[in-house]
Amino acid sequence: MKTKLCLNIFIGLVLQFNTNILASKPITNFTKLDSIFQVQDSTIQKVWEINNGYFSSTKLLISPNFIYTISDSGLVYCYDFAGKEKWTTEVLGVTSNNSVLYKDLILTSTEQGDLYSINSNNGELLQVVGIGEDITSDLAIIEISTATSKTIGIVLGTSEGNIFCYDAFTFELLWEKNICNNHILSTPLVINDKIIFLSSNSSLYCVNSKSGSLIWKYEFSDNQNNSAINFPVSNGKNIFSLSPEGKLFAIDILLGKKIWLSNTKGVLNQIYATLDKQKLFLFDNNGFMTVYSAKDGKEISKVDFKKSDLYSYIIAEKQVNTLVGFSDGSLYTFDSKFVSKELISANQIPITSINVINEDEFIIKDINGKITFYKID
Repeated sequence: MKTKLCLNIFIGLVLQFNTNILASKPITNFTKLDSIFQVQDSTIQKVWEINNGYFSSTKLLISPNFIYTISDSGLVYCYDFAGKEKWTTEVLGVTSNNSVLYKDLILTSTEQGDLYSINSNNGELLQVVGIGEDITSDLAIIEISTATSKTIGIVLGTSEGNIFCYDAFTFELLWEKNICNNHILSTPLVINDKIIFLSSNSSLYCVNSKSGSLIWKYEFSDNQNNSAINFPVSNGKNIFSLSPEGKLFAIDILLGKKIWLSNTKGVLNQIYATLDKQKLFLFDNNGFMTVYSAKDGKEISKVDFKKSDLYSYIIAEKQVNTLVGFSDGSLYTFDSKFVSKELISANQIPITSINVINEDEFIIKDINGKITFYKID
């Protein structure tokens, strides 16, 4: 497999091309809001709202000072916490996989196989490398430590079943391996010195983070492909994932052996593990959430959000309550006893990101790129 590094001349051409495009891009619609509206028992205040007019299926990136959002067409925006645009830049390609933020670097990739690094302070394009294959996974950051040095790596998977690790600062190729014949999907799951990859037939592959060498694999038959969203997940001891038939199972992270299996049916292709790693949330397309124990897979509780035709959700935990946004655009909160209430009514525009700022403030983004900063009274 040949990996090509693009020269500084190419970067200059890209920067010039970006300048020409950005000069003619639509002006972002920023609105400062003082509106307060009552939904059930909670009062929500919209502090500000941004409409950039671009389709965006990925999550927001949040630093202590800035908010970053990336459209699927490759536009990268930076805002401060007052909702003011700081800079905009562009990469060439479709950016539908989730990017990562590491210190002063934004690392993003295109479906067409290019990996970019961007200065998060000013939007300057720093480096680009061509993988030579379609990139089909999200990106993940790993730390590779030896007795004398520490390297920050960026890992990803491709449509050819290959996995790559690049130095996040120099884009030097650290290792590459072929682990299967299927697409690599979802976000690589980094646990200490191991990385878990998920293939399109829901099989799991555990590799060594220093070399990419396969440690174990847990394979299903490849006659049923799935589109994965945000799984597998882990509690540090076991890996939790779904079989092609939708059954929830736990795999020992050291040995790759099945620990338990829960006969779930009809669930959406997502799993959420709570921050304390004790519980797992699964939804069906009617908005029925079932809570399972991460220890043994037994059912703990059920919550009926009374939905229909759901195909995705996104969850963010606060100190006391948990926020859940649905593909119908509605937003709910529920407490530790799983008592729920609606905060935002359905508008049929899927929520694609929720970021908790503190217990009373959060930011949501929908698939049309609208970003809204909320306060809860």
